[in-house]
Amino acid sequence: MEAMARQGWTDDRIDERFDRVEGQISDLRIETRTEIKDLRGEIGGLRGEIKAQGDELRGEIKAQGDELRGEIKAQGDELRGEIKDLGTELRGEVKVQGRELRAEIAAGDAGLRQEMAGVEARLRTQMSEHHADAQEQFGRIHDDVIALHRTLSRIGWSAAFALVAAMISLLITNL
Repeated sequence: MEAMARQGWTDDRIDERFDRVEGQISDLRIETRTEIKDLRGEIGGLRGEIKAQGDELRGEIKAQGDELRGEIKAQGDELRGEIKDLGTELRGEVKVQGRELRAEIAAGDAGLRQEMAGVEARLRTQMSEHHADAQEQFGRIHDDVIALHRTLSRIGWSAAFALVAAMISLLITNL
């Protein structure tokens, strides 16, 4: 019996403990709900702050972007001006060097023309000398050919006379 009494007493105590734990759980639930509501309120407030900070950051970023665009545009305009100035300067230098080069070419051309005129004059002189030599040699050859022709004509006539004389002598001896 004592075991039963003890068991009953233990059951009562357990029930009592469970009731107390349930009460604590109920209190914990109420407390948790309250804290959750408070947290939701705080989160809502934080969201507002975050949105405000985000809007502020967007504004700052836009302002800095506009400032950077302005600086980039100014630097671009400055660089375009420098490039234009350098281009103008380079064109001027190219023109000057072009004139100098044309002058050098003209001077070289004049020198070459003089040299070519000298070479042409030498060639004409040599050609005249060769022509005169050729004419002289042709004249000698012509004279030699005429002399040969005369010699051959004389030989031919002599041979013809000798042949006629031989024929006449044959005729005379045979008659």
